[in-house]
Amino acid sequence: MYSLSRLLSRPAKRQCVAGLDVGPNGAWLVVLNGALSEADTVCCCELLEPPDALLLGTQLLDPFALGHWLKRWLSDKGLYPDGLCLSVDDGWLTRQVVTLSAQLSERDIAFQLAAELPLGESADASHLCWTYTQVAPEGNPPPPAVHAYALAWLAHEPVQRLISVAKAAGIRAWVVEPRSDAMHRAEQRVCVASHAFAPMATHAQAAFGLALSAWADMGMNFLPHRRWARQRRQRAWLQRLGLALGLGVGLGAMATAALAHWVQSQQVLLADQARIAETLAKARDTQQSLQGTDKQLKAHRQWMQARLNQQRQTVLWHAGLADAGIWVSRLSQHQSHWVVQGEALSADQVRQWAVKLSQQPVWKNPPEVSQLQFKRSTSASRGWVWHFHLEADLKDAG
Repeated sequence: MYSLSRLLSRPAKRQCVAGLDVGPNGAWLVVLNGALSEADTVCCCELLEPPDALLLGTQLLDPFALGHWLKRWLSDKGLYPDGLCLSVDDGWLTRQVVTLSAQLSERDIAFQLAAELPLGESADASHLCWTYTQVAPEGNPPPPAVHAYALAWLAHEPVQRLISVAKAAGIRAWVVEPRSDAMHRAEQRVCVASHAFAPMATHAQAAFGLALSAWADMGMNFLPHRRWARQRRQRAWLQRLGLALGLGVGLGAMATAALAHWVQSQQVLLADQARIAETLAKARDTQQSLQGTDKQLKAHRQWMQARLNQQRQTVLWHAGLADAGIWVSRLSQHQSHWVVQGEALSADQVRQWAVKLSQQPVWKNPPEVSQLQFKRSTSASRGWVWHFHLEADLKDAG
């Protein structure tokens, strides 16, 4: 009982997060500490002075060398943050507000917003780094059935250089967001700040807002945080399933051993063979029940693995759709049968896209162009385009 009470009364978990802003006012670093619900302590707020060969204004000349230098600087200060939040210059970004149906799933929202990216026929989506967040639009509020999303994108290279800084520093990159968003968050926190926070230097506001982003529920983040969150949920589900399976098998073994010991004791103490036979029958029923539970848990695990395989297949051909360079007007999937309809500027473009999709290792029957007609577009332009119809069959999820 004493050990149990100690476990129940142990202190809440805390986290330490650093915000690094390489802006026009120099490289500012703010380190915050606090519980998982809210930051409550400022551990550091300083203007860094790295060697000239590492920074030139807001340009990172050598991200890896800067990360190694930051690692030594933090170690000298006795600071070991769990994560690093960084900012990108707003001048590198392109922003757009898109309204979508409130009934869409998270995957459908990402697919629809990806279609808004400025990708030409030969553009590669991997060269762009983009993210989105739900916002409250200015002016008249939208209908309840519609949500507004702020979409932002920039070249992949600046974000990759920031990630390289965190990797070289040996700290996990948590957030990469626009500097203006971090400034806005800092201004909001200052308005409601408690006495636990000392006043921040004016030039450190962006770094302060970056560190606070680790405790924020919403906001722009150019890192693949949604995919990481899905993976964490899947791992947690599998861990719970494994724990339940292990617990069931362990309890079954313990119950079987206890029943066997009890039966042996009854054989010595009791001469009534009828009672001994009844006890053995109960033990067999218990064992069969436990075996049934074990089979059910294994079936659940196989079902989960099949769903994960299907998800990986869906992600692969969704990536092909995002990189198509054509307009998809209708997309449907019934079990493993996959149908896409849309419009393209040329027939060769449709055929090349079908060949490119066929290279994905997810098809039982690769995509084939079952219909290709040259007629007017269904859009407002009413221009002459190629209407296409593709069909394919995915591999079995199992």
